[in-house]
Amino acid sequence: MTSRNWFFKGMTEEIKRRLWAVALSVLAFFFTFPVSMVYLTTQNDFSDARDLNYFIDSAEELLSYHNGWTVVLMAVMAVVLAFSGFSYLNSRSKVDFYHCLPIRREKQFLIRYLCGILITAVPYLFFSVISVQIAAAAGAPAGELMKTALFGWAYQMVSFLIPYTTAVIAAMLTGNIVVGLMGFGVLNIYFPLFVLLWQGLAEMCLETFCSHDLAADWAGKVSPMFFYIDGFDQTVTGGMILSRLVTAGILVAIAAVLHKKRPSEAAGKAMAFPLSQPLIRIMITVEAAVSGLMFFWTLGGREFGWALFGLFAGGVICHCVIEIIYHFDFKKLFSHKKQMALSLILAFGIFALFFWDLTGYDRWLPKDGSLESAAAYVQNEVDSWVDYGTLVVGREEDNRGFGQWIRERDEDYLAEHMTLKDGEQAVSLARTWVENWNQTGMDAVRGSGLPEERVYVLYRLKNGRTAERVYDIPGKQTKDLFRGIYDDSGYKEGRYPLLGMEEEQLKGIQVSYMDKESLLSEKEGISRETLSKILKIYQKELSSLSLEQSGELPVGEIRFLDDVRLQAAEGTEDQEITWIYGDLEYYPIYPSFTGTLAALEEQKIAVGDPVDPAGVRSVWMEAEVETEENFPLEKSISYMGYEEKDREVIEKIVREMKYGPYREYCSFSDFSGEISLRVRFEDDTDEAFFIPDGSTADWLRERIRENAEE
Repeated sequence: MTSRNWFFKGMTEEIKRRLWAVALSVLAFFFTFPVSMVYLTTQNDFSDARDLNYFIDSAEELLSYHNGWTVVLMAVMAVVLAFSGFSYLNSRSKVDFYHCLPIRREKQFLIRYLCGILITAVPYLFFSVISVQIAAAAGAPAGELMKTALFGWAYQMVSFLIPYTTAVIAAMLTGNIVVGLMGFGVLNIYFPLFVLLWQGLAEMCLETFCSHDLAADWAGKVSPMFFYIDGFDQTVTGGMILSRLVTAGILVAIAAVLHKKRPSEAAGKAMAFPLSQPLIRIMITVEAAVSGLMFFWTLGGREFGWALFGLFAGGVICHCVIEIIYHFDFKKLFSHKKQMALSLILAFGIFALFFWDLTGYDRWLPKDGSLESAAAYVQNEVDSWVDYGTLVVGREEDNRGFGQWIRERDEDYLAEHMTLKDGEQAVSLARTWVENWNQTGMDAVRGSGLPEERVYVLYRLKNGRTAERVYDIPGKQTKDLFRGIYDDSGYKEGRYPLLGMEEEQLKGIQVSYMDKESLLSEKEGISRETLSKILKIYQKELSSLSLEQSGELPVGEIRFLDDVRLQAAEGTEDQEITWIYGDLEYYPIYPSFTGTLAALEEQKIAVGDPVDPAGVRSVWMEAEVETEENFPLEKSISYMGYEEKDREVIEKIVREMKYGPYREYCSFSDFSGEISLRVRFEDDTDEAFFIPDGSTADWLRERIRENAEE
């Protein structure tokens, strides 16, 4: 063992000692790859090209790094091989034996560490190559599959190093396999849970917090296991591979140092290093105390007393459990009382940081001269109908389109595309909120009974930082404050993707009114000049639209199509892409868009035509109606409805009714007091309409009350 070939002799002995792990790995990868591939060959008779293409896709999925089962298997193998490889550290007799051998600890670590990797890597590579040969025999392209298999193997093995080395570190830090497994869980879960608690406190205590994906964004950065999982559903880049190699290198260095410094007498103890005991105890107790505080605070209606109860319940119980695990003795429940008290104080300090907003998060505004640019939008009442995303179309098989709509969050899109020409308008809006908050408090604002609007603001500072805030502002005040932002050309350019569409991208136009759709394209005999003219007119009218005009009820919808979208619009009902695209990316045609309406009329496309009363069979009407209770002086509001079939009444209704689905396009419009209608036509179709509040609505409300009571 002391000769030059110490490494190969050591590896041989280690493999012999862990034959059971080798057998487990061989069986796992044998059933994962060759058996699964043989099964795939039996599921198709390969009678046509579609069956073969389906088999090739399935084989590529099986061999690629996208295979979810392989990801899970590798994670399990990482834990099993790490703890089995360094299990001798939990036995004092074995530790004494191995430490007496004339081999340095660094070499012992290297042998066991690399052995675990080889036990996984060799069977994985061997059986994935065998699977490629099986697939090739069934008609799949061997070259492409081999490339997929080798790349999948390489990327999986690089990723495997992260959970594997983390499990090795957990084994180094503990002297008992059960405690080691618990430690592995702590290393992977502690920081994501901490970020989740941080986000939860921010959402519950801070009025302007809006980073709701904070935990999801940080999970892959603070947890080895989440970092390992992250990326298997994405396209691999050189940066991703480099980041995994660097992370694995850091973890290996930590594991090697811990192995060298680990005291021999740590075998059999809960924690191997005395220094780590108070650190881990305090960290876990603080997190448990904050968790208990949030749970009971929420359960108790955010009463402060319940928060204190949860703090003590979570912190004290967790501290006691950790002491039992450390000492394997129930008598040690309240050892280290000072550390328990410190943990509770730290937990309460974290809570206080958010509860009293000690950092001034809600009152923060950019300093004068520090703002580079800004973006802002009202989350519900203005332009919430805009769709952000990408329509992806794959290959076609048997005339069936394959597509996917990849949706993008409003905040993400606006952060990238919106830049207000006058960013100080967003600061002015936020300053008004802060003044309300300072003077009356938000409870007083909410107690006023006024409806509120949520306004999202993104600040881009000159120092390169960004800050996101969301402000709840009374509706009427929001309209006055937001008018200047809406008229800012930077708002519309960043809010409406259509304004960035170029003429050469345009391949077709689709117009919709109720259930009637018209498609304009070169295939339909419409010239490119005509399509471009309509696009330019609509873009101009949309750019000059005022906030008041955007509150009007549209007379129709329109969307402008590129190659991919035209393919979706022209498709038939059995095409998946047509169903996916549905009614996405429609824009409203407001009554003020006279140029657009005239251009469409030239193409003999009419929108906003009144409904013919003769084609209406009946109308179901619903509304909130004031009714009497048991005593004449007591009134209540009930939601009532009935079906109207009287022809004279139906004619009056049809003259006044408005098309219901178009209400989503109306900014800051109040539709309270309306009469909801479900109009059934003679062809057995039905549509949603409404009657705005007014004299006709009052008359119908009384008619609903009389007929519903009958």
